[in-house]
Amino acid sequence: MTSDISKILKWVLLLIAVPAGLYLGKTFLAPLAIGIVLAMMLIPVMDWLMNKNISRGFAVAGSTLLLLMFFVFLGSLLTIQVRIISKDWPQIEKTSVKLLDDAQSFIEDKAGIDPDEQLQQAKGMLSNLGRGGTAALGTIGGAVTSFILVIVYVVLILSQRERFKEFILLNVPREEQPEVRKVLKEIRKTSGGYFWGMFKAMLILAVLYGTGFLIGGVKYALLLALIAAVFSFIPYLGNAIGGGLAALLAMVSGGFSSVLVVVSVMFAAQMIDNYITQPYVVGKEVDLNPFMTITSVIAFGVLWGIPGTLIAIPITGILKVSFQYFEKTRSLAFLMGNEKPDAGREGLRKQADKMVNPV
Repeated sequence: MTSDISKILKWVLLLIAVPAGLYLGKTFLAPLAIGIVLAMMLIPVMDWLMNKNISRGFAVAGSTLLLLMFFVFLGSLLTIQVRIISKDWPQIEKTSVKLLDDAQSFIEDKAGIDPDEQLQQAKGMLSNLGRGGTAALGTIGGAVTSFILVIVYVVLILSQRERFKEFILLNVPREEQPEVRKVLKEIRKTSGGYFWGMFKAMLILAVLYGTGFLIGGVKYALLLALIAAVFSFIPYLGNAIGGGLAALLAMVSGGFSSVLVVVSVMFAAQMIDNYITQPYVVGKEVDLNPFMTITSVIAFGVLWGIPGTLIAIPITGILKVSFQYFEKTRSLAFLMGNEKPDAGREGLRKQADKMVNPV
């Protein structure tokens, strides 16, 4: 009885201590975790370069440069589109004022609040935002610092990847090392594969959005498609945020008809993404059931904010792979995965044998 209580207390302390540690250490741990996952994604690129007789140092530099080029590409597209919008800003401003007047009239009719009072409330909100300006600048500065840290971590992890692997192997018995090597290989495949899969899904969504917006005659079709597609990297919430921003920009630049086209195109593209792209392009890389997917995104979002939502699924996928290889934790892997409930112990055993001894 005393032993059972002791085990329960240990689990309770563990469930409290781990989230607390993750939350308190988020400034350090979040960039490090992102750097680790991105480094795993770039390992195949680094290996390909080394197979071309390129030295390790240049292979690390080339892999990191590829990552930086991706971010520069996105930034350049956004900059070009913003410059295009700036030429039409007077018309956008005029449309925005008209929409604001219509909104004020609607609020006055429905809520009985006259425009002057609405204006005072808006000024109060802007004042609060102004007082938070310093904090906002600090947040931007922190984001830039975190981005630089992530790139540094990527370079260091790629450079020292063999040392990290040997460190892990030195801490396990010799007879278990072959199994641990397979675990590390599967972890690398899972985490890197997820981000490559999401990158492919983002490109597919961008093409679908852009094509639909162009056919529908929506202004700034490329910018709207890019905004909506980039936000899709954030599971669940990203589509809502990106779609909302795209619809808002469509409203002030083209009116209700443009919003209708944007919503229709995004709905059709999301159906393709949910039933084709995600299951066959992304889902096969990280085999998690919907409950664990949503729970992990919410949990890491609470602990680490937006960076947590970006890496929640690959981290949870890594945990599932790790649990699958060891007898005492295979039940947890079954709980996290998509295996049928009637698979039973025999199904778990066969799946574990297949992972440990692949054909």
